[in-house]
Amino acid sequence: MICVLTLWWTIFYSPFNIPEYVPYIPVKVYGLFFSGMVLTILIFAQKELIRNNQQFNTSSLTLYGAFICFIMEIIFQVILSFTNSSDKLYYFIRGVATSLALFSTLSFFVAFQLKTKNTKRLLLFIVIFLALFKGLTIVFPQLQR
Repeated sequence: MICVLTLWWTIFYSPFNIPEYVPYIPVKVYGLFFSGMVLTILIFAQKELIRNNQQFNTSSLTLYGAFICFIMEIIFQVILSFTNSSDKLYYFIRGVATSLALFSTLSFFVAFQLKTKNTKRLLLFIVIFLALFKGLTIVFPQLQR
């Protein structure tokens, strides 16, 4: 949780003058750092779960990873809600729901790789996920915001 708050402060409120987007690419810097941080947390947490109990399968690791990220996001959104002046509930639910969908997907990818070590199939899953997400943004253009 401290990592999320530190990242939030560093990107948006620190005097480091970090740009909003990666130069020449329409990718937000915050999203890139945040995804890297979440992936790191998921990898370490799921490796620890596997080390403690070899009986965990991919679905249970996915659920544990999603639960860890869900709790982290709830706490972060509660703290962030103090900075919003209006529509606090809307932004809270939107933030938690979208983050949970992304974190669950990332948690599955990490759990699948850690349990099966099948990189080719993992890459196929990632390509299918990206194609599905691109199809959804074409059908529902408001998702691109």
